[in-house]
Order: sequence, then C-alpha cells, then structure tokens
Amino acid sequence: MKNFFLVIPTRDRLECVSNLLLDLNAFQDSISQVIIVDQSQTDIQQDIDKLPLHYQFTFVKNNRENSVNHSRNRALDYYQNEEWLFFLDDDLRIPRIAFEQIIEVLKPNIVDVLIPGIQFEGMETKEFKYNTILDTISKPGNFSKSRFRLQVCSGLNIVKRDVFKEAGFLFDENFTIWGDDWDYGMRLLQAGANIYFQPKILVEHLHVSAGGQRDKQKSVNVELEKEKLYFYFYKKHFSNTVLKQQFYLRVIEGIKIMLQTGKISKLKNGIKGYRLSKLMK
Repeated sequence: MKNFFLVIPTRDRLECVSNLLLDLNAFQDSISQVIIVDQSQTDIQQDIDKLPLHYQFTFVKNNRENSVNHSRNRALDYYQNEEWLFFLDDDLRIPRIAFEQIIEVLKPNIVDVLIPGIQFEGMETKEFKYNTILDTISKPGNFSKSRFRLQVCSGLNIVKRDVFKEAGFLFDENFTIWGDDWDYGMRLLQAGANIYFQPKILVEHLHVSAGGQRDKQKSVNVELEKEKLYFYFYKKHFSNTVLKQQFYLRVIEGIKIMLQTGKISKLKNGIKGYRLSKLMK
C-alpha cells in the first residue's frame, strides 16, 4: 500500500542524494510520493530526472539562505494525507532489508515515531555516559538496544500522520545549526507519541564533509548560535524558572572557565545567547 510520504532536503550532494533515491526503489510499493528540496549551487534537476526511479517524485528548488527546516516545510506543502511521513537526510544509504524491517515494526500499529539505527564502530559494546540530565534521559546509553526515547533525529525518522499533525505539523525554522532534534522530539512527546528507537533497522550515514547544512556554520558564530538556540529551546518548552536556572548554570560555568583558562568567550556567549533567545518568537 502506497502510504508513505518521503521528504529529502539536499544541498551540493548530487552523488549522495542520487544513491539514496536509487535505494528507495526497494521501497517503491510503499511510496506515495517523494519530495526533494534542493539548495545546491548548481542545477541538479536534470541529473535527478535521468535516474531510473520507480516511484513518483517532485523536485523543488529552495534558496540557499534558508535553513534545512525551511526545506522540510516547503516539502510539506505537497503532503496529501499519507499515513506515514518519512524524513531523510541526503547522505544516507538504506539496504533493502531495512525497508522490510520498517514495515514489520510499524505493522502492529503501536509505534507512532520510528527511529532507525545508524551503524557506527563500537555501537555493539560501548556504554555511553552523558553530562546532562536531558541527554541522559533522551539518548541511548547503549546503541545496540532498542528503547523508547525523547530526542528524534529530524533527518531520519518515520512519524504517524496523526501525531505529526498534533505536534504542529511544521518544523521550527528558528533552529538552524542546533536543537531541531530536541524541539521535534519534545513536541512529539507532548503530542502523546510513542517514540521508538530500533537499532536492528540499520542504515548508513555517510557523514559527508562537503555540502549539507554544515555550510550554514561557516556564516555564523557557532558557539553563540548554539547558546542562543539552547536557551530558546528551554524558553519554548519549560517555565521561565527553568530557563533562568539554565542561565545561571551557564554563567557559573563560564566564570569557572574564565578563572581556569583566562578565556571569556564562554561567559560572553552565554550571556549574549540568553539575551538573544528572549527576543525569539
């Protein structure tokens, strides 16, 4: 049954997105439509049109100045009430068996959001420890074990129509280089979604150094931008008391670093990021 709506933002990665689109041929029986939103410097549409793809797709061009979340929202203009929405980064490779496993996991109609696993060295044995409570409760301590979780990767997830609509349907375009996974997962959780991480469904993330949204980091002060979005996330989802607590902790951390190293950037960016976040809506 063709009940999957797929979204793929891409940016200067013709080879990567072409390989991913070819991988999707193995999923053709379930695909209603694929929306490719391109921010590449050169026109890649003719190359995409030449690919032997066995499903319906739409190619959309987007301005390079916009965020990846803006591209995802552009794609959602084409949504036609499919049961499942499947969001993908352009530098993924997906084997045929993964598509079969996705259908198998979703079939009992228990899971609202499915997060496949990313293969990486050491995932079978390594136990991960995190430095914050939020990281600890949301991320897997052991990536080889399935579990319900909070954080949802915006670039690799499958979400049920009803909870996606309940969560607000669109992605928050304020999140640029950090925080969209946290915001997306929090909104889905608040919508009552069962969010399930299943590492047995393994896909490959190529982590391509060129292209993608990494280019956005070249045009901003990365540390300041992250601080601003960190506080914006707390402002959006928690009380003002919690937001202030996080600010005071950031100030204390910045002072410690200043006294230990003489560097003041952490303190300055924390204070400025907090002030900037208060202006965001």
